[in-house]
Amino acid sequence: MFVFAYDGSINGDWVSHYAVQLAAAHDDRVLDLVHVRDGRARGVELREKLERLERECKRQGVELLVHLLPPTRRVSDAIRSVAPANPNSFLICGTRAREGRGGFLSGTTSEQLLRSGHCNVLALRVVQPGLLGSPRRLLLPVAERFGDFRSALPFLQLFGPQVSHLHILSVARVRRGRFRRMSHEATERSRSPGEACCERVEQEIREQLGLGAKVMDAQVVVSDDVPKEILIAANKTKSRLIYMGASERNLTERLVYGNPIERVLRDTTCDVAVYRGVD
Repeated sequence: MFVFAYDGSINGDWVSHYAVQLAAAHDDRVLDLVHVRDGRARGVELREKLERLERECKRQGVELLVHLLPPTRRVSDAIRSVAPANPNSFLICGTRAREGRGGFLSGTTSEQLLRSGHCNVLALRVVQPGLLGSPRRLLLPVAERFGDFRSALPFLQLFGPQVSHLHILSVARVRRGRFRRMSHEATERSRSPGEACCERVEQEIREQLGLGAKVMDAQVVVSDDVPKEILIAANKTKSRLIYMGASERNLTERLVYGNPIERVLRDTTCDVAVYRGVD
């Protein structure tokens, strides 16, 4: 099942292009749109937006099913009632369009959905609406713990058919004080776990997605600032989408300007997709 949490805003319209593209790659080719009425989207305007979305779905061969739910204070629970708790369920939503006091994600319904861990959730910040949900060039930051990568596969498989370049990045993080004193030999030793992880990730992607060496490349850097390296790599590789994972730890971090996800969302020049798989 593929569910799109749509708030009726312009930002939601931008995210909807991703929802249609990914639903078209899903086996069911059905997009369940859920909208919780909050009074911000007028009836006529909402109807026109849904008609536009239905036309886009038809062009992509996707069936659109609309669920209009009554107002509620527990919006995330209402959305979850449509998206079943299942490792084969997918849910896509948007971050804030502009940075608020809590950043782009912290304190939002999308953050609550990511934290729930009930299905595969993807929260998007769209910076380049002209891509129409087809970024083609993806940057995939991975952790040295290979097991963390497994939760990236469900949505990555849906992106797979449109990927022309997949850039894999592993950042070996060291403390700032140590980083400034590291020798060349120590730096090279710090790269080894990341290189091994990248090799395993590339092998898994070849087996699961069928992407070859012409499409993928990997880079390992040693740094005391992971978000900075992600943003630098995105610019260097001309990536149009940063596809990064969320953990319970960084989702609950309330120091917005120190939160790695919020830093990437704030300073990015390309679209960002924050994913979390089923717990």
